[in-house]
Amino acid sequence: MQNKRIHIKPDDVLADIDEIADGSEPRSRCKLYITPYDNEGINEACEANYYVGNRVPYHEHTTGFETFLIDGGVIEVHSLGMKAPAKKGDLVHIIPYTPHSIHALADNSIWRAFHQGLWLTPHMVEERELRDRHWDLAFDPEFRIAGNKRKRDNWVDYQFPEFKDAPPEKIPAIRLFDAAIAQYDFEGISLRLKVGRWETRGVKEVWQIHLSTGYKISWGELHPFTHLYDVFSGSVKVSLEGMEPFTANARDLLHIPKCFAGSIEALEETVLLDVGCQGFLTRFMDEVITYREREPAKLKDKAFIKETMVKNDYHVTLI
Repeated sequence: MQNKRIHIKPDDVLADIDEIADGSEPRSRCKLYITPYDNEGINEACEANYYVGNRVPYHEHTTGFETFLIDGGVIEVHSLGMKAPAKKGDLVHIIPYTPHSIHALADNSIWRAFHQGLWLTPHMVEERELRDRHWDLAFDPEFRIAGNKRKRDNWVDYQFPEFKDAPPEKIPAIRLFDAAIAQYDFEGISLRLKVGRWETRGVKEVWQIHLSTGYKISWGELHPFTHLYDVFSGSVKVSLEGMEPFTANARDLLHIPKCFAGSIEALEETVLLDVGCQGFLTRFMDEVITYREREPAKLKDKAFIKETMVKNDYHVTLI
């Protein structure tokens, strides 16, 4: 039931987790928004708030994928012998067996994490519940490992090595706000591929979508996938079947069930992050660009567009 919430505001949390067990200052926190589901553990969403002095230990995962959206402050990413800052709007995408660490360079450094196949936050909640019940053992290493399935199953710690300063674009995991693997521009909308399907074991793509005021995207009731959008900036009007229209503002999440018709209209210049695109939008865009150059008249044929969308298992009307 908890994953059926559609409009999730920044303080609408399932759990607010204190990440520092001994209560020392400054304190890092993790807000849990969506627990993972389906066989692939998709759309796990949480938000970390760190202060100068807080860091994630240097480690790698043997399974699962992490996509971090920097939403405030500055973090420093350490990976593969290099370190570089990531700022508001940048993405950091971590694939299995990629050693990495994250340090806060400013107070209230915030990143939103969208996990696939990790189940991190449920285990964090479980560990905190164990800690609260057995406070006398909370700092015993054996107890903490026994109570933390995350580390037992897919977390490998490293000794923290030395790192050299590097430009952010030199670290493969960092995707700068104004950069894209591929970009497709149309009147009123710009689609920017940030994470390719080949970087998520074929499960999804991640897109940064720039909408002009008044531009609307829509989908029908037979849409087979759940939408997960992060309203990074601006605001949108959301109209869903059987519900009164509502406004979603910057930092809100939209978690829209499959087979649920609706639309999103930009009320101002808006940037959305589609962090769970399970349809083959990259394939669809490649076809659209091809026809725009060779047979532009076909793009005015709604039946042809619909056929092309269905063929690529992408069901959101963008053009």
